Amino acid sequence: MNKLSQNDMEHLVDLVQRGEITANEANVMKVKMARFVIVTKLDANLRSVLNAAVKSGELGHKKKDGHKPEVYFHPNFEHLANEERNLAEKRAFEAIAGVLGTGR
Repeated sequence: MNKLSQNDMEHLVDLVQRGEITANEANVMKVKMARFVIVTKLDANLRSVLNAAVKSGELGHKKKDGHKPEVYFHPNFEHLANEERNLAEKRAFEAIAGVLGTGR
């Protein structure tokens, strides 16, 4: 999973604390800086902020599809989001196979 560096997180927090951006803008910037974010659970307010960014074209979004997780991503890095979703699906299938005893 793609995560932000400590410096990037501190930069976003600093911008919010100085009043240069809102917390909602920081959340959108966080996704853009990380290139993609795999989603399992989201607060309703955060989901609406990210969906508004999708509608405005700032972010891309792919819904959960079978065992592929939901993802928000920077539009220029859709290929990375697709790759991570495929890896997550593969890990899920391997876990299921392991439980069923059909693994290696």
